[in-house]
Amino acid sequence: MKLRTTLTIGLLIALATGMTFFVVTLFWQRESALGFAGKKEEILAQRVVHLLPKTAETADVAAFLTADVQATGALVGCLQQVGQPLLCTDATTAEALAALQSVSAQTMAARHTVRSLSGVQWSAFLPHQRYLDIGLYIDKPGQEPQALALRYPLADHYQAMQAMQRYIAGYLGLNFVIVLVLGFFRLHHQLFRPMERLVHMSDSYRDESGVPFLTLRGGDELGQLSVALQQMLARITADRTTMQQQMASLEEANQQLIATREEMVRSEKLSSVGRLAAGLAHDIGNPIGIVQGYLGLLQQHDISKAERHDFCTRAGQELERVSRLVRQLLDLARPSTGVAAVIDTHEVLEEVLELLRPQSLLTGIRIELRLQAEQSLVHAVQPHLFQVLLNCLINSADAMQAHPTDTGERGVLTVHTNNQITDNKQQLVFSLTDTGGGLSPEAAANAFDPFFTTKAPGKGTGLGLSVSYALITAMGGEIYLAGQPKGGAKLTIVLPVCQSDHNNENHVE
Repeated sequence: MKLRTTLTIGLLIALATGMTFFVVTLFWQRESALGFAGKKEEILAQRVVHLLPKTAETADVAAFLTADVQATGALVGCLQQVGQPLLCTDATTAEALAALQSVSAQTMAARHTVRSLSGVQWSAFLPHQRYLDIGLYIDKPGQEPQALALRYPLADHYQAMQAMQRYIAGYLGLNFVIVLVLGFFRLHHQLFRPMERLVHMSDSYRDESGVPFLTLRGGDELGQLSVALQQMLARITADRTTMQQQMASLEEANQQLIATREEMVRSEKLSSVGRLAAGLAHDIGNPIGIVQGYLGLLQQHDISKAERHDFCTRAGQELERVSRLVRQLLDLARPSTGVAAVIDTHEVLEEVLELLRPQSLLTGIRIELRLQAEQSLVHAVQPHLFQVLLNCLINSADAMQAHPTDTGERGVLTVHTNNQITDNKQQLVFSLTDTGGGLSPEAAANAFDPFFTTKAPGKGTGLGLSVSYALITAMGGEIYLAGQPKGGAKLTIVLPVCQSDHNNENHVE
């Protein structure tokens, strides 16, 4: 900044000095030429009075012109008489003749002395020729009016000016250096050093270290700037403290929300486990009874070795069935790790249906699977997606149990998957359509609110769809619920698809 400011100020001073020198030189050139012309006019006037011939003889006039040119230092001279051609000295160029003829005509027309400068205008700065043309009006008693025109070179006159200009330029250059140096030290004291102090104090200021910010003395703009900067830093400190407190409060609230959501998920999961456990009691009892029967047969002594092996195999299959049901129930009740991974939605759906099929909840309900999605891989937490699908299927089954059909069936539950492209992004659409009693617009609008339920008291917690909404949103998806025109309801889940070369086979039941 110092260098740029110094160079800028130096350039401005140099421009101002140069312009001053240029303008002064032009005025000096003009005034000097006019003074030179005045002296020549006085000499010419005296010579005209005493030496101008009284006759108009050409020889006499030519001798007078030659004498005037030599006596006054002119280059060329011309005399214009009324009714006579222009008479000039011998050393006359075409350009000089034209200029003197013009001056003579102007003098005769104006009836007084005429001055004219010709040649290169910048002769005071550059080595070029410049001339002074003087037209003297002569009106002597007893003679016709005449005009005497002479051309004088200004080269010698301007050489003296140029020598003086060098001294003036040197003087102005010295003044420029002195002003620049003094200005730099003045700026350094008044501007640069205070600004450096401000920058240093600003860099040294730390909220954590408690370094005070000292203001500059004085009532000038920099002093006011330091006061304003101190006030700004004080406001920044206060705002930062407030922001940190708000961030801590928001972080605490966020942790509470996460804990509340996890608690809701656990509550709904335990509710589902309790409900499924009651239904599994019958399904576990049947295999155990079969195993007991096979054990009784194995105690007989009259069975063959092949029959004994067959009984053991069948008993093992029934025990494996019981083990699988218990393991699924334990997996559902176990807290999830919360680690997201790429999972197949169709496979998770099969696991949920395998858990629900033995339940009395699905008795009389026909399930139609239309798994048409070619891309069913999503990025999600497997237990969370399992919980969502389980909640949705249980809700649909409950709705159809409360409104059985005329044929004796409780209804048809249609599970449909397909892919769609939205904003150039591949998505998986999972829809679940039941033939229950339907859903009013008000109930559909509030279905995802916590503790909202249309079931009878004691039949539901009102957290199933609320938890499902939170989990689907965390996966980057969307979930919708709407009533059907002919009864029943349709629940739709939209999830972003993970790109993969894996093509899922369609399963139809």
